[in-house]
Amino acid sequence: MSTLHRRSCDVRIAFVVHDFNRTAGHSRYVYEHVVRLVGDHEVHVFANRFAELPPVSATAHHVPAFRATALTTIVTFAVPATVLVQGGFDIVHAQGFSIRKADVITAHISNGRWLAARRGLEGAGLPLHERLFGAVVTPLERRALADPATSVIAVSRALAHDLRTEYGRTAPTTVIHHGVDGAQFNPGVCRHRSAVRAALGIAEDAVVFLYVGDLRKGYVPSLAALAQVPGAHLVAVTRSDLADAGEQASAAGVRTRVHLVAATDEVERYYGAADVFVLPTPYDAFGMVITEAMACGLPVITTPHAGASELVVPGLHGHLVPEATDVAALARAMQHLASDQSARTAIGAAAASLMTGHTWDAVVSRTVGVYHEHLEKRAAS
Repeated sequence: MSTLHRRSCDVRIAFVVHDFNRTAGHSRYVYEHVVRLVGDHEVHVFANRFAELPPVSATAHHVPAFRATALTTIVTFAVPATVLVQGGFDIVHAQGFSIRKADVITAHISNGRWLAARRGLEGAGLPLHERLFGAVVTPLERRALADPATSVIAVSRALAHDLRTEYGRTAPTTVIHHGVDGAQFNPGVCRHRSAVRAALGIAEDAVVFLYVGDLRKGYVPSLAALAQVPGAHLVAVTRSDLADAGEQASAAGVRTRVHLVAATDEVERYYGAADVFVLPTPYDAFGMVITEAMACGLPVITTPHAGASELVVPGLHGHLVPEATDVAALARAMQHLASDQSARTAIGAAAASLMTGHTWDAVVSRTVGVYHEHLEKRAAS
């Protein structure tokens, strides 16, 4: 009998993640799992930073790490995490390469593919620190994800393909798309429209495109396309440097129509103020912001290189442009949605309807299924 078939209170699950919070990618993924599993299982969270503590019935463990760069964070976190997460856990669930050995790993990115996509979009060679990151982290990631003894969850079919072709994974990979928090992201966020627009100085009847994420995920092409959509505005919510973002908008000749916002825990307010979501990314293993925007009733414009695009039917939920560098195609998509309010309304409604079936409850249920399969496989071997 597998461990998960014993009394639920006997099942001990350790989540290993660099940061525990409700806002950023894989951090939110862990949060959504923890809050749903604590009622039935003994849950522990091993992290370096806790923006908030997990529910009282879960146990938080601090893992030291030297956070000077992304590279030092990954390398110096993995060693103490490996020491601290010792014995007694039925399932050790890691996020990417974050510990030497895990039972289950959720792959949120292929860093090799991300860096290759960056080179394709930006043209020039990457900075030395990013090349060093790739040279060190990619082999560690490849080794962890190719291990046939580890059960791997990929957040998109495209990422599962990358694990086979780029990382040499031969064992099966389970694809589970991210969920959406329907309480936070839903068409009702339109109630924020007037207040947010007033704060940003945008007219009530202006067409507003929304960009959320790292500026390297298609911000510059979005500016170039915006220049071909007279009267439209772009709101960019980003953790990237806002001064750089402003300079890039000025260089594209659209600075007066671009509104820059620092990353916020209330991003749903900006979904509510927008008419269309745009993220012409060169690579994103998933892209939660795309499905969040859809859940809020926004048509989306992105590329097939975002894992979330696997859920988008072109013309029904939004537009897919072939490449982040195809500014002409991006401009056409933006022009179409800017000029046709009825299309925006119909496409946004279809997107919101689709997302009601992509819940975190369903994601966690499938993840527990992976736990069952892993423990049964381990018992059999």
